[in-house]
Amino acid sequence: MRLGLEIVGTAWATVVLADAALIRTHVLKETYTGIATGAGFIAGALAFLIWFGDAGTPHVSTVEGRRLLSARTLTGVRTIELDALAGVRRFAVMGRYGGTIDELRLRDRHGLRLTIGHDTRAEGFIRRAVERADAQPGGASVKVTRHARSRLGLEPRSSVPRLIHLFFGVWVMGAGLLLPALSSYTVACFLAGTSAWASTPSH
Repeated sequence: MRLGLEIVGTAWATVVLADAALIRTHVLKETYTGIATGAGFIAGALAFLIWFGDAGTPHVSTVEGRRLLSARTLTGVRTIELDALAGVRRFAVMGRYGGTIDELRLRDRHGLRLTIGHDTRAEGFIRRAVERADAQPGGASVKVTRHARSRLGLEPRSSVPRLIHLFFGVWVMGAGLLLPALSSYTVACFLAGTSAWASTPSH
């Protein structure tokens, strides 16, 4: 995960610096800061997917008594330990053509993260892991949002309407994609010595 983020970050910075240098040397016009902006948009999306461990079909296994959940991500197969879960969150957002994206974002005490879609078997193992943690003396050691508990069939459930969760997801996803692009644009303009917000003069 860390290596993947470093590669994305390095590539992002390289494109922004190269774009600014080419503008300063008049190889590119001042309006070509769109290259850096596009790089920020792509890098933001990739970093988002890598950080949360956006995964394919999950696989549950037991190794030496430890229950493990594995799935392939952009940076390879990632495995978290269900008996060492530290947090479970749910992310829901409206998709295209009226569909929705509904994911569980998992984090274990080793700092590993994994995001899975709907998978009945995996959700059953996650639910039992949370129930075992809830049954421990002193209260739950796993931080599970009410929204995630609703998905897992656990109490207490979220009382927030589903549409509110979906609209909130749209804003979160939009910010995750647009802020890196906006940052790239601003930095490229600064390095190239152009105005980030002034309109291009007409000739």
